[in-house]
Amino acid sequence: MNREQLIAAMQSTADEKPRPVEVPGWGKVFVRSLTVAEADAGDEQQMEQDKKNRRRLARGAARVLCDEKGNRLFDPENDADVDMLAKQPWKLLRNILADPEDSKPKGN
Repeated sequence: MNREQLIAAMQSTADEKPRPVEVPGWGKVFVRSLTVAEADAGDEQQMEQDKKNRRRLARGAARVLCDEKGNRLFDPENDADVDMLAKQPWKLLRNILADPEDSKPKGN
């Protein structure tokens, strides 16, 4: 793959649509992928917040839970939103945080 082909491929993945995830007890929710820019911006803030209250997974869920258009449903900087997510059963929240690509057979 040359540079132009790689850039074309990256341009097509830069606008990834939210994907539905079926969560028992909650129904269908939508999850979007974090961009590299969001991960970079959130790393320093998240590390400081995590030192204070250890809500890394709840903040991560707040960053990716969205509506069908990709708009966040929870604010990762809002303590009430993060507390609500932190109180959820791990078995439900991990469905949101899991990368669906990890469960696909390799080589397909």
